Amino acid sequence: MSNHKLDTLYLMRLLIAIVRCGSFAAAATHLGITPSKASKDLRHLEQHLGSELLSRTTRRVQLTDAGELAYRQADQMIALHEQLLDGLQRRRSALCGELRITAPDLWGEVVLTPVLLRFRASHPEVRLIADFSNHPADLLRDNLHVAFRSTELSAEPYLARPIGPDELVLCASAAYLEAHPPLATPQGLHQHSLITRSQEYSRHERWTLLDQGREIPLEVVGELAFSSKRAIHEAMRQGLGIARLPRYLLAGELADGTVREVLPAYRPKGSHFYALYTQRRAESALVGHFLDYVIGELTAS
Repeated sequence: MSNHKLDTLYLMRLLIAIVRCGSFAAAATHLGITPSKASKDLRHLEQHLGSELLSRTTRRVQLTDAGELAYRQADQMIALHEQLLDGLQRRRSALCGELRITAPDLWGEVVLTPVLLRFRASHPEVRLIADFSNHPADLLRDNLHVAFRSTELSAEPYLARPIGPDELVLCASAAYLEAHPPLATPQGLHQHSLITRSQEYSRHERWTLLDQGREIPLEVVGELAFSSKRAIHEAMRQGLGIARLPRYLLAGELADGTVREVLPAYRPKGSHFYALYTQRRAESALVGHFLDYVIGELTAS
């Protein structure tokens, strides 16, 4: 407790303590100060207000008329101050407001949605509006708080905070691998059925694999090609070939062995997820707490 003479809240608490405790000595013990300081500081308050607040006798202290008014006002001041502190604490622990976010469609659905639902359960006064889309977002034009993107930072005009890796995996179903010759090198991929991601109706795609950090570019052609990662995933699951897919989409199947990693020593080059936001949003306690929560959840998983 501050005991600076000009600390108004301290002086109000001192007056209240003297009245409630019935003596300067008891009030001083309650506030952790000496009785002489309590008496001196109370005189300072009386001088500041220009009125005698207490009539002192050898047996007890008694409020004057001015002291009665000051006591009631002091009690209200302390109550309001405590309500302010409680309100700020609740705001910190029970955040409120609106969060407008965008994220890539598949990552948003598979990874981010469970995190958003847990965040909402912890902070029921926060309203969430999420748009899952791969189209570039204009944070200012669309009045967005956060855009999650797997991106190269050099191309982004916003502030960025790393969220986690966007790791890719070469994979195939266990049934497919058991029915085909084993793979030892990236060049062996050309002898297998591949499932590629089509753009403008092309089956051709460039895959970049890493060999201890060294990039190995491969031009591959799919027996099947889809614009949708979910379609590629389903075709791979049904044993129709080898695909390159995000690890987050395969976690359960890799764990139970129904899908296996192909050429684990030559993993595909991936990227990183970032949270993008403007300088104005960087100053928001809600945005900061939300990003801390998302990073904590994804790191824990």
